[in-house]
Amino acid sequence: MIVGIDEAGRGPVCGPLVYGIAWMPAEVYQTGILEKLGVTDSKALSANTREHIYNRLQDLPKEDFGCNTAIVSADQISRAMLAPHKTSLNLLSFEAARSLLYQLFISHEIEHVYIDLVGPESQYAAYIRELMPSIALTICAKADAKYPITGAASIVAKVIRDRNIKPQWGSGYPSDPKTKKYLDKTCHGIYGFPTHIRHSWETIKRIYDTASKCVKCVFIADTPLENGADMPTLESLGIATDA
Repeated sequence: MIVGIDEAGRGPVCGPLVYGIAWMPAEVYQTGILEKLGVTDSKALSANTREHIYNRLQDLPKEDFGCNTAIVSADQISRAMLAPHKTSLNLLSFEAARSLLYQLFISHEIEHVYIDLVGPESQYAAYIRELMPSIALTICAKADAKYPITGAASIVAKVIRDRNIKPQWGSGYPSDPKTKKYLDKTCHGIYGFPTHIRHSWETIKRIYDTASKCVKCVFIADTPLENGADMPTLESLGIATDA
């Protein structure tokens, strides 16, 4: 099998990160069928064209083409990146790609894998080879434009992400005026943002710090951790207690 892996939604503040994997027997791939279908980097295609190509790919015989996705929700990203022992977005990406590839690896003979680069190439390759030491890899920037099988994976990932976001979010990118307007409207002064927003993004941190409607909350249990003060008693806070 010739395999491609790519993602969609790494940068947006709204919605999931979606990893896509696509595969074909080498003899089918070499016929140029993907090029004939118009497969290329999904970012170079309109939404309608991506949907059309995606549907054409799904119509291919199952023995000639396969694909799968891994969805990393905004909530998963927020929790991982804001945890005391933080997990980086690169590591989340490596894990999503490796899990998809390993599912295929245990059931198919893989000739070569072409992956679009995120993070340091050496770290990405080492992470994958922890489970698949002998696998043949090419990890490089713009792989989705260079290798049609990776372009197919990028289309799969982008179509599935688009189906998991709502029009009122805009593109989800912080620079999009529609997204900015949505964030301003959605932000609650006490509760912040819902779980489809990535709370770990700098955009969200700035909103929390600067928006007049956002109220700073300080938890009593955090006080000693911040300034070394003793834990306040209930009495010192004016709360009566009965023995």
